[in-house]
Amino acid sequence: MKNFLIIDAHEDIAFHLNYFKRDFVNPSTPCMITLPGLKEGNVRMVFNTVFIHPKHKPDKTVQSALEQLDKYDEIYELFSNDVYQIKNVQDLSRFGQDSKIGFLTLMEGADPIEKVEDLYEFHRRGIRIIGPAWNNKNQYASGSDSEDGLSEDGVRLIKRMNELGITLDLSHLNEKCFWEAIELTDLIPIATHSNARALTDHSRNLRDEQLKAISDRGGVIGIVLYNYFLKIGDETPTLEEVFAHADYMINLCGEDNVGIGSDMDGARIEDFPEGLKTIADLPKIAQYFLDKGYSEDRVSKIMSGNFLRVMQNNLNT
Repeated sequence: MKNFLIIDAHEDIAFHLNYFKRDFVNPSTPCMITLPGLKEGNVRMVFNTVFIHPKHKPDKTVQSALEQLDKYDEIYELFSNDVYQIKNVQDLSRFGQDSKIGFLTLMEGADPIEKVEDLYEFHRRGIRIIGPAWNNKNQYASGSDSEDGLSEDGVRLIKRMNELGITLDLSHLNEKCFWEAIELTDLIPIATHSNARALTDHSRNLRDEQLKAISDRGGVIGIVLYNYFLKIGDETPTLEEVFAHADYMINLCGEDNVGIGSDMDGARIEDFPEGLKTIADLPKIAQYFLDKGYSEDRVSKIMSGNFLRVMQNNLNT
């Protein structure tokens, strides 16, 4: 099997370590992401999320976010031989230079930012990507389960993100917020974990015009491996459905605009495709794409090159 370097644009690591009190190396309960699994899968960069469980809103939102950032700091200290934090383009330049795994932190839902001015502190802690809302509506934006557009503070938040070089993640936004937000960002936008709605009609997936809007700005869409966003027929998804979504988006947007955003540990293990049950399984995607006739250059772009290019640009801004 060809040993491609991998960037996974969406992994809910700290939330699960804290919420389920798991060990990062040898957990006592089954999970999809461990440090040995990341190393075995040749994952060299992760967009590691800060995600607030709905049960923690609103009373423990900030507390939960800070505890997750503390957990990442603990990982950087305890596993310094294996993991490092990415805050700037100099940190990013370490990608692929050794076997270490870079963590570039994504806030999935801006609920912990109680007021726009708090963004500076979260930026100091390492937040470099923000999706303004999860499925719900918050003080800034509305997710796929709601219908409103950006609030005035939502507009201010994205403008402040521009100033700080924080990348906009469009994955969870409803259509109204999507179009308002993409027009406000000065950086290259991304959708860290979304699939093609033309193939799987789910509100979390993106319509053709949305996919094109991201790619026309040089952005990247990360294929998400969650079955309900992949499913095309009645059968449990396999690598074939992963390929189908990737191929559809490549034909629509181009090979420079598709990546991987697994969202592993974002749901139950059984809610992911056959053969893709741990993070160590990600290389199977690359091999399957090769077997389907993709060139090594194209597969390399999908597995890491496209997201790397975007972050090199945005962290330089």
